[in-house]
Amino acid sequence: MTVSQLPISPTLNLLMVMVLIWSTGVLFRRLRQPPVLGELLAGVIFGPTLLGIIRPDETLQVLSELGIFFLMFYAGLETTPRHLLRSGRAALCTGAGGFFFPFALGYGVSVLLGLGHLQALFMGLALSITAIAVSARVLLDLGLQRYRVMPVVLGAAVVDDVASLAVLSVILAMKTAQPGLLSLLGVLLKVFLFFGFCMFVGMRLYPLLSPYLSSREAKGFTFSLIMALLFGLLAELAGLHLILGAYMAGLFVREEIMHKELFRKIQDRFVSITYGFLGPIFFVSLAFHITFGIFRTHLALVLLLLAVAVLGKLLGALLGARAGGMNTQESAIVAWAMNGRGAVELVIAAIGLSAGIIDDTLFSVLVVIAFLTTFIPPLSLSLLLRGPVRRKDLLPAG
Repeated sequence: MTVSQLPISPTLNLLMVMVLIWSTGVLFRRLRQPPVLGELLAGVIFGPTLLGIIRPDETLQVLSELGIFFLMFYAGLETTPRHLLRSGRAALCTGAGGFFFPFALGYGVSVLLGLGHLQALFMGLALSITAIAVSARVLLDLGLQRYRVMPVVLGAAVVDDVASLAVLSVILAMKTAQPGLLSLLGVLLKVFLFFGFCMFVGMRLYPLLSPYLSSREAKGFTFSLIMALLFGLLAELAGLHLILGAYMAGLFVREEIMHKELFRKIQDRFVSITYGFLGPIFFVSLAFHITFGIFRTHLALVLLLLAVAVLGKLLGALLGARAGGMNTQESAIVAWAMNGRGAVELVIAAIGLSAGIIDDTLFSVLVVIAFLTTFIPPLSLSLLLRGPVRRKDLLPAG
């Protein structure tokens, strides 16, 4: 009897997962790398792909689905609209270029490879994402927060994320819709109404509740969860995925409409639950679907799509930054910083897999690309700042 055939209790299974999450987090932080990389590696090594010590079960599945929900809510919570206001045109141009270039290239290459149009749209979307958390962490580590490249990158990442979720909602709606022009127009109308209603609630009604959120008696954390679930329910009623609602709810929970101390407490609680418990379980569970056979049977596909993701993002963000008024050195910093994928791509890849849009092979390709591109910002920016780009060439923020 092998290790993977031995009986194991759900509690012991979860305990081993948590031990791996803690130990890989400590190790990768010391290596100055995102802990998510260690969590993915742990899932690959100790999961069914290799050793089979940790196994998929109902407990991990439920916690993993909650992890997706909390990750997207916290992504919205980290997204501050003032990044767009501070960086304005440069962020908008960079975000638009950094999204649509890799999206168009990814779609075109996927069609040429023989994928269906829906699959090709999804692959283009997955290749065009930028991870705000990865970009922010790298820029902070390099001491670039005093320069305008940081608000531009963060603002562009906001544009990128909102565009990604809007396109994702269209793709998911198209998955269940009947083919035809009228059906497509109906899908677009439904998506537009959903985002429009969320914007109205978040910008008009949400601030009216500010006095209740600012009081010391307010259960701000519980109220935030209620709003996230409510927006998620609205997304499901519109035929979309609940993470879209969770992201939109997080977007409108901000310190401008509540007491700063309460907002920080809510942030602290959500970051503890998201990145200390549910999120890592999701990333470990993701690795259960990775198949190493793709390196033998689809290596050319992996390399081609990786090149499309990196070059498309570089070209789009570089041209967008230049169009937004940034100099050559700043544009280079912004373009390389936008190339981290990270958690958001993994969440969207998991949704595509569960919705039946992509199979395990394409899912594995996307996970490998997310894994590899997470290393690009810290390595490339460190080399840039040691070589052709000097800090005196960068303009100060605001």
